[in-house]
Amino acid sequence: MTKPPTPSGDTSFLFSETLDEQIAAAMTAERAGQAHGATGKVLKHAFVELRRQTMRDVVRGDRIASRLSRGVDNIIRTLFLQSKEGIGKEIAVCAVGGYGRSELAPYSDIDLLFLHRPQAEQTLRDTLNRLLYPLWDSGVKLGYAAHTPASALDFAKSDMVARTAYLDARFLCGAKDVYDEFHESFDKLRRRTVPEFVAAKLEEQSERQAKFFETRYLVEPDVKEGKGGLRDLQTIRWIYRYAYGDILNDNATAEKIVGKAERQAIIKAKRFLWSVRAHLHELRGRADEKLTFDVQPEIARRLGYADRSNMTAAERLMRHYFVNAVEVGRLTRILCTRLEEERTMRLPRLPKLLPKALQTDEAPGRPNLRIKNGRLDFESPAKARRQPRDLFRLFRAFGKQPRIDFHPDALALVASEVPSVTLEVRRDPTIAKLFAGILTESEDPARVLRIMTETGLLGKYIPAFGSIVGRIDYGLYRRFTLDEHVLRCVGLLTQIHRGEVEEDHPIATHIVRNADNPLLYYYGVLLHEARWSLKEPSVDACEKLVIRVTRRLGLSPDEAALAGWAAARHLMLVRTAERRNLTEAHAISAFAQSVGSRARLDLMLVLSVCHLRVVGLQSWDEMTRRRLSELYDATALWFEHGEAALEKKLADRAILVRREAEARLTGWSAAEKDAFLNRLDDSMMRSLDPDIIVRFATLARAAEKDAANSAVVVTPRDGDLEAIAYTDDRAGLLADLAGAVASTGMSLRTVQALTTSDGKAIDIFIIQSPDGIPVEDMEQARRLHEALLTAASAHPEKPPELRRRIGDRRAIFSVPPSVRIEAEASEEATVVEAEGLDRPGLLFELTQALAREGATITSAHISTYGERAVDAFYLQNREGGKLNDRSALARIKKSLGAVLAAGSEA
Repeated sequence: MTKPPTPSGDTSFLFSETLDEQIAAAMTAERAGQAHGATGKVLKHAFVELRRQTMRDVVRGDRIASRLSRGVDNIIRTLFLQSKEGIGKEIAVCAVGGYGRSELAPYSDIDLLFLHRPQAEQTLRDTLNRLLYPLWDSGVKLGYAAHTPASALDFAKSDMVARTAYLDARFLCGAKDVYDEFHESFDKLRRRTVPEFVAAKLEEQSERQAKFFETRYLVEPDVKEGKGGLRDLQTIRWIYRYAYGDILNDNATAEKIVGKAERQAIIKAKRFLWSVRAHLHELRGRADEKLTFDVQPEIARRLGYADRSNMTAAERLMRHYFVNAVEVGRLTRILCTRLEEERTMRLPRLPKLLPKALQTDEAPGRPNLRIKNGRLDFESPAKARRQPRDLFRLFRAFGKQPRIDFHPDALALVASEVPSVTLEVRRDPTIAKLFAGILTESEDPARVLRIMTETGLLGKYIPAFGSIVGRIDYGLYRRFTLDEHVLRCVGLLTQIHRGEVEEDHPIATHIVRNADNPLLYYYGVLLHEARWSLKEPSVDACEKLVIRVTRRLGLSPDEAALAGWAAARHLMLVRTAERRNLTEAHAISAFAQSVGSRARLDLMLVLSVCHLRVVGLQSWDEMTRRRLSELYDATALWFEHGEAALEKKLADRAILVRREAEARLTGWSAAEKDAFLNRLDDSMMRSLDPDIIVRFATLARAAEKDAANSAVVVTPRDGDLEAIAYTDDRAGLLADLAGAVASTGMSLRTVQALTTSDGKAIDIFIIQSPDGIPVEDMEQARRLHEALLTAASAHPEKPPELRRRIGDRRAIFSVPPSVRIEAEASEEATVVEAEGLDRPGLLFELTQALAREGATITSAHISTYGERAVDAFYLQNREGGKLNDRSALARIKKSLGAVLAAGSEA
C-alpha cells in the first residue's frame, strides 16, 4: 500500500507495512501529542485504495458491494481494537442499513450502531470519539447511533426507519453478548408486528413510487429510488425478512412465496442494477444515483456493451436497464401482494364474487375468472395455460373495474405463458376484439397496457411494440423510453376521446369524437413509433409494418392503409408547421398534395398533438398550438374547396389585417394611416397580426418624431419576449441582431425579417429563456432591449461573446451536420435548411455566413429537438427575387456546412 502524506510531528507510522500497523502507529502518535489528524489521513488513503483496487479488479456490482463492505469491516474492526481501552466486553459495534446488508457502493454512507451496557455510559463518549473522528477526518459519510439494547428496541418501536435499518443489523466487533441481547429482543418485536411493518413498507413504497413514478421510464433514471430500482428490490427483501426472519433464498418458505424463476430474476436484476450503481459512483466520484447521458456511454463500455448496426452501446445498456426495471416492477407487484396476502389476509372492502360486468366480454362463454381474496384471478389456471385467449380476458376485465387489482398468481401465470402467444394467437380475431375493448372501453387504457407490458404480453402480441420496450432515443429531445412515450400518448388520446381536454385541443377532440371508428386513432397512436422496431427504419417499411399489424388487429384495408401512412409520417405536420411560411398558398398546397386526403390530415393532427404533448418538456406551447392549428385549417380548406379558396382566404386575410390595423391606429389621421400602411405589401399583411402592426407603427412613428434611425420595443407575450427592431436595412443586419440576442444568453424561437417599400427593416423576434421556462425577470427584457438597439444602430465592432450556460448538456452529443436546398418549397424564395448540433449563437453564425454570401433572409424558422437544431431560411437575392444561382447556392451550402461542422461531430 502506498504510504500516506507525511504529517508534522511523529512519522513513525509511515514505515508500517500493513494497514493495521499504520492505524496503530498513527493513533499512538496522536495520543503522544506528536501528530494531529494522522489516523484520518491513513484512513482516507485506505478508503481511496480500497475503492481503486476493487473497481480495478471487479466488474460485477454485487461483488463490488460485497468486497467494499469487507474492506470497511476490516477498517472498523482495527479502529475499534485500537480505541476500546478495556470496554470491549461492554460495547458492540454493528453495521446497519445498506452497510449491514454488505451492500456498499463506492461512495455509500457507512451507518453504525453502537450497543453498550448502561454502566459503559461514562466512558462511551471518549471511546466513540477516538473511533469516529478519524472516520470523519477521512471524508467518508458516516451515520451512527449509540443505544443500550433496551433503548434501541424502544426507538425501533416508535421509528419505522430505525426498525428497517436494525433489521439489517450485522455484528462487527466488540461484545457479542450485547449484540445477541439486542437481536433477541428485536426478533420478538419483529414476530409480533409483522402486519404493521408490511403495511408501512407497502405504503412507503406506494408514496415513493408516486413521487418517483416517472423515473422508471425517464431516459435518465434514478438507479436507487426510481420505480423498478434498487429500493424496490430492497423492499421485497425487507418485507420477506421481517415476515419470516430469514433472507430470500432457496428454502421451502421462499418457494411458497417466490418461485425459483422469480428468485433468479430478482438476483439477475440486482446484479445488473448494482453494476450500474457501482460504476456510476466511481465515475462521478460521489454518491450520485442518476444515470445521466454523459456517463451512459462509459458505463456501457465498462459493462461490455458494444455498438450494433441499429443501436449504440449506450442505447443497448439503457434498454437492458429499462427491461430490468420493468421486470423489477412486475416482481415487486407480485411478491409484495403475495406477502401481504400471506401475512394479513384482511381485505374486507373488496368483492368476493365476480361482478356481473365482468362475466361477459367480446369472447364467447363465461370468462375463466374468479375473485380470490378480493383480487382478480383465473378460476382454472390449467385452462388459462391451455387457452391463451384467457390471458387477454383477464386484462379486459381489469380494464372495466381496475379497483379490483390482479391476484399475484394471475400475473405470474400470464408472464409464464407469454411464449404461448404464437402467430396463430396473434391472428385470432376474438383476441383482436378483446384488445380493441381494452383500448377503447377501459377506464384507464394506458394503465392496463402498462401492466400488460410488464408481464411481456403486450410486446409478444404486438412484436413491433415489444421491440421498443425499454429502448431510448439517445438525446435530450425525449423524456421517456419509447414504450412509455407511446403509452402516455394513449393516455392523452383517451382524454381527447372522452372530451376531457376539449378546451386545450378542440380540433383533435372534434376529430376523434366524430370518427366512424375511433379504434383507428388508438392504433395509429399505439404504433406511431413502430419504425424504431425496424433494422432499416424507412418510411415505406414502417408503413407496410403498421398496415400488416392493424389488419391483423381488425381494421379494414382502407383503415389499415390510413393508419400505416400516418404512423410512418406522424412528424410531417409539425415539421411543415415549424419550417415553412404558412402565409404562402404555395407552401400549403404543396403540403396538402403530399398528404393526399382529409382523412390522413385528421389522423396526422391527432398523432401530432399526442406526440408533442408527451415527448419533451418544451415540445408543446402556445406557439406550437397556433402553428399546427393554422396549417391544419388552411390544409382542410384546400381539401374542401381547392387552391382558389385557399388563395382567396390568404388575400382576404391581408385585407382584414389591413382594416383591423387601420381601425386600431387611434389618434392617427386618415392620411397618416394610409402613408404608413402603404409601406407594407400584402405578403407582410398576411404574415403579421394586427397587434404587431400597431406596435410597429407606434414604434416607427415615435422614432421618426425623435429623429432616431433605429428603435426597438420588447413586449412580454405568452411567457416569451417579442422584440420588434426598426432600422435602416443593411447587409448583415439580421446576423447582428441574432448576435445581440445570443449575447444575452437567450434563445431565438422565430424570426421574421421584413422590408418596407422605403427601405426600412422590420425584424420581429420571439425570444425565450434557454430553458424554455416563462420569462418573468424584466431585467432580462431590459438587457435584451439594450443589446438589440445597439446592434440595430450600427454593425458591432466586436462579435458577441458566446458562452455556454451552466447545465447546458448539448455538447455531450453528436449530430451529423446537414444542409438541404429546398428550391421548390416557396415561389418567392429559396428555402435552405441547416441541421446540426445546437449551441449558443448558432443562428448568429449561420446568418453571418449567409450575409457574407450576399443572401437576403426574408424569414428564419427555428426548430430545436433537444440537442439538435434545424433552422430553415427563406433566401432572396439582392434584387428581391428568388435565389436561383447554382454557384451561389453551392457556396451557401458549403459555408453553412462549415458553421455546423464547427460544433457537430460527423
